[in-house]
Amino acid sequence: MAAIEMRNIVKEYGDGFKAVNDISLNIADGEFMILVGPSGCGKSTLLRMIVGLEDITSGDMVIGGDRVNEKAPRDRNLSMVFQNYALYPHLTVFENIAFPLRLKKGVPEDEIRRRVNEAADMLELHEHLQRKPANLSGGQRQRVAMGRAIVRQVNAFLFDEPLSNLDAKLRGQMRTEISRMQRRLGTTTVYVTHDQTEAMTLGDRVAVLRRGFLQQVASPRELYEQPVNMFVAGFIGSPPMNFLPAVVSGQRLKLPFLEVDLPAIAAGKVTDGQLLIAGIRPEHFEDAKVVDASRREKGAVFRARVDVTEWLGDSQYAYIPFEANEEVTKQLSDLAAELDSEALRTQLIISIDAMSRLRENHEGEFWADTRRMHLFDPRTGNNLTRDEAAAADLASLEEEELRERMDSSDTAAR
Repeated sequence: MAAIEMRNIVKEYGDGFKAVNDISLNIADGEFMILVGPSGCGKSTLLRMIVGLEDITSGDMVIGGDRVNEKAPRDRNLSMVFQNYALYPHLTVFENIAFPLRLKKGVPEDEIRRRVNEAADMLELHEHLQRKPANLSGGQRQRVAMGRAIVRQVNAFLFDEPLSNLDAKLRGQMRTEISRMQRRLGTTTVYVTHDQTEAMTLGDRVAVLRRGFLQQVASPRELYEQPVNMFVAGFIGSPPMNFLPAVVSGQRLKLPFLEVDLPAIAAGKVTDGQLLIAGIRPEHFEDAKVVDASRREKGAVFRARVDVTEWLGDSQYAYIPFEANEEVTKQLSDLAAELDSEALRTQLIISIDAMSRLRENHEGEFWADTRRMHLFDPRTGNNLTRDEAAAADLASLEEEELRERMDSSDTAAR
């Protein structure tokens, strides 16, 4: 195992395009780090620079204390699991897993068999060892690719969107298996995905990228509760956060459907009449009928007409269109080039109880937990209500839990 340190990493192509722009990131020995972001954000390019498949334009890549910029991929002692499995169709599962050991030329046959069997037991592949890849399901093939990575006993595992080719059910199963494997082995792992569900469920920490720039590195909980900017807030969470225009009016905020007190944490950062973007997650709304009096006064109640509902069995979503007034619409249009497209949506998504009988094209009464609301500066995207003290407490707690888990992994390995 080894720590990975990136110091001001830049990847610039011949046409001047910077796919990765001055990224510095430290990944602890044994940590599970997620690189997440939309297509084209630079996450796969960064992963390929770690393994050595992409040259680094400037900056230093340090693995296990050694600068590896000029080292070939085979000399970095890393294992990479790809999206397309990359299995040899003419070899059995056993030989596919054993292949990297046979390349070493010198590993005894008994040792090869021991390592393959250990990996097969861990990944529940023992009964498939004599089968060919064509006779396996997608999830089984991905487990074979993981087994091939495990037997090498490397410094770090690198995963490049390994679950993208699987259906939803298999993705859920494989997420669990990857998490279980990483915790059992305690090997440093870097995992690239565009799926924020994978990011939230797998990683010790998550690095959010956008257009080659690092936006925020934090635990999944901190990203969700204390995002640094509007992009992170909108990217993390499913369904995504609602963004509503909000105009400061003295010590109040005027939003579509409701008017609320200006949060104290933002009071000194805004001016009267200023346009802000208010962010409220769908799960922070409720059907007002099920909210008791003591909770009602801690939020805001409003009435709105529902356009579309989606019933998912254990939950239900209501879609409510809205329009900003003419002045606000003009300001938003003037800022369109600076705003993320998510900020310009004109519908509110609300999570309501699955048993609710609310119907489409009918008006309902809803409650918003405005204590959970975030305010963003539309020009910079910065979160004006981020609680730095709460974020620091979360980071400290998550770091302690990570350290305890790593200590447990080390003990199990010994």
